[in-house]
Amino acid sequence: VMTATHAHEVLSRFEARARAAGVPFEGHHDQVANVDRAIIAAAESHNCDMIVMVTHGRGAFGELLFGSHTKNVLARSKLPLLVLH
Repeated sequence: VMTATHAHEVLSRFEARARAAGVPFEGHHDQVANVDRAIIAAAESHNCDMIVMVTHGRGAFGELLFGSHTKNVLARSKLPLLVLH
């Protein structure tokens, strides 16, 4: 389970890397019941141009579980989806 403190630490590292590369970054985190819908709603409410998701490094069970989130976002979102494997 990811805590708010851990999420803030992870997002801070992403922000530092983005700034070092000259890329704008705005990180957000939340705890929700439906991950797929939350990803789409957050991307739309923050006027994102694209959703990026990673699907590897979780083992067979994790790939099945998290891969389904990616598939659901792909099926439901009107935004482009970049999937990194």
